[in-house]
Parts: sequence; structure tokens; C-alpha cells
Amino acid sequence: MSQDKDMQTESNSEKLSPLQKQLLKRWQKDKVKKVDQAVKDILQTKFDGTVLFDEPMAKHCYMKAGGAAEVYLEPNTVEALQFVIKLAIEHDIDCTFHGSGANTLVKDGGLKGFVISVYKHLAGARVLEKTDEHLDVEVEAGFSWNKLVHLTRDEGFADVACLTGIPGSLGGLIKMNAGTREKEMKDLVREITILDRDGELVTIPRQKLDFQYRSLKIPANQFIVKAVLRFEQAESSEAVQEKIKSYQARRQETQPLEYPNLGSIFKNPQSDNPNVILGSAGQLIEDAGLKNVRVGQARISPKHANFIINEGGATAKDILTLVQLAKTKVKEQTGIVLETEIKVKGED
Repeated sequence: MSQDKDMQTESNSEKLSPLQKQLLKRWQKDKVKKVDQAVKDILQTKFDGTVLFDEPMAKHCYMKAGGAAEVYLEPNTVEALQFVIKLAIEHDIDCTFHGSGANTLVKDGGLKGFVISVYKHLAGARVLEKTDEHLDVEVEAGFSWNKLVHLTRDEGFADVACLTGIPGSLGGLIKMNAGTREKEMKDLVREITILDRDGELVTIPRQKLDFQYRSLKIPANQFIVKAVLRFEQAESSEAVQEKIKSYQARRQETQPLEYPNLGSIFKNPQSDNPNVILGSAGQLIEDAGLKNVRVGQARISPKHANFIINEGGATAKDILTLVQLAKTKVKEQTGIVLETEIKVKGED
């Protein structure tokens, strides 16, 4: 019977005015099931990991802004991760997967349900095979990217020297196909292992993965647990280190690394050909006269217009106001609709 009612509501919603649809959406949001005390008790007694309630997400995001997580979880093992996913399924609780928070903005209303992070604990890496031609490494989702850059340097491979300084952990970087014009994650991945919506581990080979510009198309309820990466640019560790220093210097010179930020806010706009970039998002924003514009304690960086910085105490609303301003002005001047690269989560 309840399913019939839901179908009827969905059908009726197609006939509603824009205002009525907005009110319906707000009503549906209020129906989000909260985590009851019985589930919290199970987590405190049976979950192998860290459990925090009403945890400020500003502590777990590079931007240092955003509301609180209703329940914030850090599983110590893959088994603990599976346990909490199955617990969420059993009790119909929403799950949000969270990495290091390098490119994530949580809205000021926070996140309901479980917020699950593997950044601190599921963070191992091991060399599977090394030859004169290639290096294969199995890396867990929570492994820091900069640690991986240094691992490959020590093994004498320069493939990711050009990605030096990209913040974040492996799982998130694969999910967004992070990279530069020289190299992207799709060039390295041989296979990934995910936790599917039923809490089971599934390994997917590279040829079955749909990588696109700054994204990997997998369902939101599937979580990357680990991946096998291949590196093929063999060089001496000393030569790799020189490249790393060069890229570090360039980033410090061109990006506002001294302030909390989200990295690049927008993707560089593309043509109909997904591999052809029309131009620089940062240049478009600068040409729109928005460099150094401030809302509250958030500012479009005077160093690089595709970065928004937190000057201390910025709210998610401040940041999103600047995001929308940049989209509006660039569209007015050029007709180009900028697409965000950052992930925005949570409630207003």
C-alpha cells in the first residue's frame, strides 16, 4: 500500500507548480530518517572503528567550513566497513562516503545518516610487481596521494610527478578522475575493487570502467575500496625528485595554498568532443571581473580565479554564493555554463 502511495505522489508531482514542487521537496527532505538510539548503541558496542555524533565536518574538509555529520564513522578494517553498510541497509539509513575532504563542501545544514570515512585507517599500499618496464601497486582508498607520489619516486618511476601536490586520497581521486593535461587517473588504473550497494566486494577491470573528464561513472552508493595502478615511466629516484620539486614550486607560485580551499572549483569547459577543452575556467572568471571578489569570509582568490579561499570563518553559504556568482557572470558574458568540479553535499 505504501508503495502505491509513493507512486501516486510521484505521479501527482508532475502536475505541480514550481512553488508546489519546492514545498514537496522540502517536505520529503524532512522525512529523512534519523539514526535512532538503538542503532547508535549497536555502533558503540559492535563497530570496529571510531564513532562520533554531531561531528563538525569543517574538521574533516580542506575548506574548513560546513555543518555537522549526524553520525561520523571511521572503520578500522574492510570488514568493519561492510558491517556498517549492512547496518545502514537493514535500518534504511542514508550513507555518505567521505575521503580526505579535499574537494568536498558540506552545506551548513550538515549531513544526515552515516558519514563514512576510510582516510585514516584503510590507507595501505603494497608493491605487487616491479620490472624494468613497469611498477604495479595495490593501493587502498584512504591512502594519501602525496604518499603515493613519494612511494613511486622511491621505486624509480616518474608517472605521477606531474600530479605532485594534488590533495586527497586515492578513492576520491579515482572517482573524480583527477589529473592534469599530462596525466589522469584513468591512465594508471588497471582495476578497482568496490563495495556494492549490498555491502559485497566486487572487482572491476579497467576495460569495464567508464572514465570521463574529471569523473568515473559509478553509482553513488558504490564505494571504492582499493585499486591496482600501473606506472611505466622508469627514471632514477633523483631525477624524479627534481621533477617533484619543479611541480611543487609551480603550484606554490600559481595557487593559494596558504589558505583553506577546495582546489579547482570548476571544470575547464569542453566542446562536444569530451577530450577537447574550450578554455580555462579560471581565465573566464577573471575576465568576468570576479578575481578577489569577497562574500563574508570567502573570497575568489586574487592568485587564481578558479580557487575560492576561506579567510577564516567562511560558511558554506558564503562559498556557494561565490560559486553561483561566477557561473552567472561567465554565462552572461560568454554563454558558457561552468560545471563544478567540487562535490557539494548536505542540507541548507
